[in-house]
Amino acid sequence: MKLGLCIEMALTKLPFEERIAKAAELGLQYVEFWFVDMTYQGSPGRLAELARKNNVTITNTVIGAPDGSIGGGLTDPARREDWLERARMTIAFTREAQIPASIVCTGNVVPGMSDDEMFESVVEGLKPTVELAEQAGVTLMLEPLNTHCDHAGYWLTSSDRGAEICRRLNSPRMKLLFDCYHMQIMEGNLLQHIERNLDVIGHFHMAGVPGRHELYEGEVNYSYLVKKVTDMGYQGVFGLEYAPSKDDEVSIKETMKHLGM
Repeated sequence: MKLGLCIEMALTKLPFEERIAKAAELGLQYVEFWFVDMTYQGSPGRLAELARKNNVTITNTVIGAPDGSIGGGLTDPARREDWLERARMTIAFTREAQIPASIVCTGNVVPGMSDDEMFESVVEGLKPTVELAEQAGVTLMLEPLNTHCDHAGYWLTSSDRGAEICRRLNSPRMKLLFDCYHMQIMEGNLLQHIERNLDVIGHFHMAGVPGRHELYEGEVNYSYLVKKVTDMGYQGVFGLEYAPSKDDEVSIKETMKHLGM
């Protein structure tokens, strides 16, 4: 099992560079972060060297904010150039930092637009974004989110619909990010959703439900889920994107033990 850690939600008391070193010290070979110009302020080359030094793979960046406040989003065609400018910058950084993927969020529901119009706007915005990703050798990962607890107004809330968009774009550089925390809140029935969409799933996120804290506390049996998804043939990374409710190192160690690592 490949297990990663989102260092935007855990180890946050440490400077960014030290989070990578600490994750490696704890036995994690994969980490991920969000925007390329916020928590981290250095060059892509320096980040690549930092990952190599710690024998860690950084799995992904994030292009824009879920609500579109950064990058304009995809649901609003009036913000298309804002989105593409942000995408060009992020994908270029991601490639230069030798990071294989970047997360795509759709933006929020746009007042006055129908659901079908927003669907088409997302697809039309992703077409040139996929072209940029293909040229750079970077994989995009489209993420559905929950609107009940964390992202009120967000447009893409269904893994099935996200998978539909990925299949319509029909590119090996366009994948679905299946966040078990968000999809348990919005859909439930996680394993059946995963099984029917595994062909386009490129990454998983996990956190306890409710609360987004430790995986071993809550209504989702993650040790069972990870085994079942691995048995389905998934060979990618399971990312821990959760907020520890206790000392970070203790929490991460207990979580790894819970998952059999």
